[in-house]
Formats: sequence, C-alpha cells, structure tokens
Amino acid sequence: MESRILFICTGNFYRSRFAEMLFNYLAEKEKLPVKAFSKGLRLSKKNKGPLSSYAENYLAENYNELEISTRMPIPVTRQDFEYYDQIIALDETEHRALMKQFFPTEENQITYWNFADDYIEAPAMVLPKLEEKVKAFVADLKTKY
Repeated sequence: MESRILFICTGNFYRSRFAEMLFNYLAEKEKLPVKAFSKGLRLSKKNKGPLSSYAENYLAENYNELEISTRMPIPVTRQDFEYYDQIIALDETEHRALMKQFFPTEENQITYWNFADDYIEAPAMVLPKLEEKVKAFVADLKTKY
C-alpha cells in the first residue's frame, strides 16, 4: 500500500508545491511506495496562477525531467488529517499559528519544518535549502522501505 504525505504551507503556491513536486520526482526515481500532495492553510488571491514562478523556474532549471504541475492551489480540510499518513508544514513560525487558528486539535499532530515565505527570505536562499531537506527526507524514507 502506498503511503501518503501532505506538504502544507500558507497559500499552496510556493513552498508546499515545490516540496510536493520534488518529493514525487525523487521518490519515483527511488521506486518508493510513497506519494506526496500539497495544500494551503490560507489561500491568497494575491497569488497569480497555479504556481510561484520561483518554484517553477528552480525546478525547470535543475530537474528538466520533472513534470511541472499546473493545478490551482487547494485548501487544507479537516479530512486531510485522517487521510494522510504524514503531514509536514513548511514553516513552523507561520504555520503553527495558522494550525492553532484553523485546526487547533491537530496542531501537535504534524511535523514542522522551517522554510520562510518569499516575502521574508529570498527564494534563492530558501529553495536550495528546501531541496536538500526534501532529498534528505527521501533518503531517510528509502531506509524504511
């Protein structure tokens, strides 16, 4: 049976989408029985289109075989906490507060990473670090399967 991972961020436009696509690309190459998806805790009308150009450009430049998803952002629902085997929020500072607001009983049931949004830290700094974290996560899962 395939394990399910959910990456969440604020708008499901930048960090979580990047993590989802990179994770699935790497996990598929390793033939891991794990699939990732991503959603957002508070979608924004400011996001233009389905995916941040920072994430899209980074993935296109560094992973030319990776298929870029063009689906629109999707909000997190209460059912997600039952459906996914593991949920990872991309920035503890930002997302723990949103979890307390929207899903207080699930706040401590998820894993928190620490990757700031693009208005706090430049994507040129964040994306390489997030890429390394996702690679390490896949490598760790590889030892479990």
